[in-house]
Amino acid sequence: NVPQAYNLNPNLEQAPDNPHASHLNDRYRNASGPLLKARMMSAAEVHFILAEAALLGWNSGADATQAYNNGVSASLTAWELGDASGPYLAQELVTFDGSLERLIEQKWISSWTAAAEAWFDYRRTGFPQLTTGDFVKRPRIPLRLYYSNDEIDFNRSNAEAAIDRLETTEFSAPDGNNSAWSRMWLLQGVEGPW
Repeated sequence: NVPQAYNLNPNLEQAPDNPHASHLNDRYRNASGPLLKARMMSAAEVHFILAEAALLGWNSGADATQAYNNGVSASLTAWELGDASGPYLAQELVTFDGSLERLIEQKWISSWTAAAEAWFDYRRTGFPQLTTGDFVKRPRIPLRLYYSNDEIDFNRSNAEAAIDRLETTEFSAPDGNNSAWSRMWLLQGVEGPW
């Protein structure tokens, strides 16, 4: 309820600088600039989706390794580092090893300005293997957003029906069903991400 207090911020004013959290460079606060091109979906994301589809056998004829390499290269090119893609891909911890974990890790890196996309991939796959910090509400990363009081107040019957369909987990309490750690229908019956 007090997001400005996260990470032990001693200043509880609305939207202050928090000395206990990492901040983006000021250039990302601008409304425009050469590195701030608006996008719905990046070329890197498309390549990583194709790589995952090939890896899972959903994209016949596609090569997972080539699509993965194209995704990494497109990501670096978007940040004007395209010349570094060869040496970067040659590193042991980057070279595609045929695993979903490696693929999603590089997709996660390329999605750093698309935080929601990276979070959805994490929820779906459990990769990369993220851990919480020292001062957290629960020892795991949330799976969903809470249904807000506005949603419950103005759409009570649908909100309550949706909350009733959530699957509680060992981390849901004491929030009850409307917990950020309860699983929505899309994640029920899966083991990931935790």
